[in-house]
Amino acid sequence: MKLKYPAEAFAFGILLFSAGMKEAFTAGVLVILSVAFAEFIKNLLENVIPAWNLKACVLISTAAVTSSVFLLGFAFLGDPLTVETWVMTLVVGLLSAKCVLMNDLEGDYGEIFWESGICWGFWVLLAVLREFAGSGRIFGNMILEMEFQSKAFLEMTFAFLTAGLVLAFTNGVLKKKCGQTHSLFLVVLAALYTKPFTMESFGELAGLLWTIAVPIVLFISVKKTLKFARTGQAYRGLPVEMISMGFIYMILGIY
Repeated sequence: MKLKYPAEAFAFGILLFSAGMKEAFTAGVLVILSVAFAEFIKNLLENVIPAWNLKACVLISTAAVTSSVFLLGFAFLGDPLTVETWVMTLVVGLLSAKCVLMNDLEGDYGEIFWESGICWGFWVLLAVLREFAGSGRIFGNMILEMEFQSKAFLEMTFAFLTAGLVLAFTNGVLKKKCGQTHSLFLVVLAALYTKPFTMESFGELAGLLWTIAVPIVLFISVKKTLKFARTGQAYRGLPVEMISMGFIYMILGIY
């Protein structure tokens, strides 16, 4: 059975907004609204304009509305987005639109909200654990300080692990699997957004290209190996690939 929730949009949203409960709660709601908006626009225009024009309209309108709502929403919460993060929210909108255009969701908003709601719930739950493990806080409020807590839990390494686990748990509940997803695209954007290490000895430009290229090449190699791995259905595809990228970031972060 096909997924009715935008797995790639959720995965990328988790990479950006899963270091705390407040940002996860807000971003999850906005991702759900994004895919609902994309489906609405598609159903509204599909019998009015040509197919090629429909795709462009859905992609552009969803990306524009999603990025605008993210910008306004986080500004209202008192956590304004940086320019880099705001640009990345455009991608969240594009991925939501892609899910709608590539899958026949049939205007089934009930199933869209149900599956997306499950994913959102796991997103918030694991974001709470990350926030507590990284700072001892929950929803920005200090709860308890313990020895195991470390800022490392708030870094991109654990964002990848969180994304993979959230998707796997969601698929496990729904008894579905992620198929026909483009994890490499997400990895490239993540590498551009947050580098796992720095290489100053190569010079600024060469060092930048090196820090972006290394994790991507390693991911491509691991992805080919995963094709022969006997992973469970819930973890197959995008979830295990996100988890693998988390371990790649963890290893590269040592250097």
